[in-house]
Amino acid sequence: MRKTDVEIIPTLFNHIDFLVVTDKEGYIEYYKVFRSLGSRIVKDPVGLHILELHQHLDEKTSTIMRVLKNKEPIINEKQYLNIFKERTVTVISTTLPIKEGNEVIGAVDINRYIYKSIRDIENSKYEDITKKKNHVFTIDDILTKNDAMIKVKNRTLKAAQTNSPVMIYGETGTGKELIAQSIHNHSLRKDNPFIVQNCSAIPLTLGESTFFGTTRGSFTGAENKMGLFEMADGGTLVLDEINSMDINLQSKLLRTVENESFRRVGGKDLINVDVKLISILNEDIYSVLENNKMRRDLFYRLGVVLIHIPPLRERKEDIPLLVDSFINEYNFKMGKNIKGVSKDVMDLFMEYNWPGNVRELKHVIESVFNFTEDDIIEEEQLPNYIIPKEQEKASRISINSNFCLNDAVDDYEKGYIELALKSSSTITEAAQLLKISRQSLKYKIDTYGIEIK
Repeated sequence: MRKTDVEIIPTLFNHIDFLVVTDKEGYIEYYKVFRSLGSRIVKDPVGLHILELHQHLDEKTSTIMRVLKNKEPIINEKQYLNIFKERTVTVISTTLPIKEGNEVIGAVDINRYIYKSIRDIENSKYEDITKKKNHVFTIDDILTKNDAMIKVKNRTLKAAQTNSPVMIYGETGTGKELIAQSIHNHSLRKDNPFIVQNCSAIPLTLGESTFFGTTRGSFTGAENKMGLFEMADGGTLVLDEINSMDINLQSKLLRTVENESFRRVGGKDLINVDVKLISILNEDIYSVLENNKMRRDLFYRLGVVLIHIPPLRERKEDIPLLVDSFINEYNFKMGKNIKGVSKDVMDLFMEYNWPGNVRELKHVIESVFNFTEDDIIEEEQLPNYIIPKEQEKASRISINSNFCLNDAVDDYEKGYIELALKSSSTITEAAQLLKISRQSLKYKIDTYGIEIK
């Protein structure tokens, strides 16, 4: 793409804060920041691969890589990008494929900051999006009436006021990263980088360079590159699923945490960093230690402040609050006006065990929104696995003005007697199957007028 063509792009949009153009492989050919928010981590990234510049992204989360793969534009998607040393910025990205005939030869990525504190967007068409769905979580986003969760919120606020490492643990889907974001956003580090790294996604051979960076020439193809600790300097680094990290890498992480310094791979200079560490476990702590998934000395260092998130089945009084919140969210996202759930649905929600916790509840609500056209969510619109088999049977039972309990009991008893008789060759055998005397069974057969074949 010619430079003159690139420079026309800003004139086609009302606001652009920075612009990226890559080739078909994802290597940066043009990069320009129109509105700087501090010292750039990489001053001139031209020639770098986009995933080298944004190391916390991958081929599935980078809009540029997805556009290059799928050959379709992505319009107005939120991304968190580490561009400046002083902060992680949240942007609205529009990424378009550059085509030559039918072939995609590159991508252009147009970005706007969406924090009101960074730019005035009062008259922007993105104002509602920013207010309603693109905020970073704070303690106020944790909806609860549960005593244990209220203690978690209080503990979270206290943890935010110190630099001590925090370890958050709980089942999958309980909202552990929400707590991590809340700690960061209620701390003095809130305007500095907030970086999340899923430890299970780090290849064994790249673990050290991912965390500590590399020095040019340290191995074939190595360049001067920051690791996660440098990128998070002054801010917060979240180590998600730390129990999946290679045990050998854990020892190097321990040394860095204790000394607050490290050397890049192949480097000689000691680099000092100021990083608040938050680690997340999706298993019970003691199980992790007993199964040697985590070094005990690293646990003692990272688990200075422990925060346990209870599963949803232990805080069911929060389900109505969460349901209302998710309905409001998907009304906005999908342009609907659903007002709530029926009493039967809420009863099912309160009885269900929720193995996937809050995330599962949210996905159930989203699933229903794809099909319902009514104002109220009804039982038949729920995924089948939510309704237990005994509940399916109960749902076929109805009571009306002609209902009589004695008649219903008689019909129920008559049905079992007929079934026993069909399963037996004699009345005596049927009585033994029903565990009553032959005389009692003969009396009931006569009473109900059951024909014996």
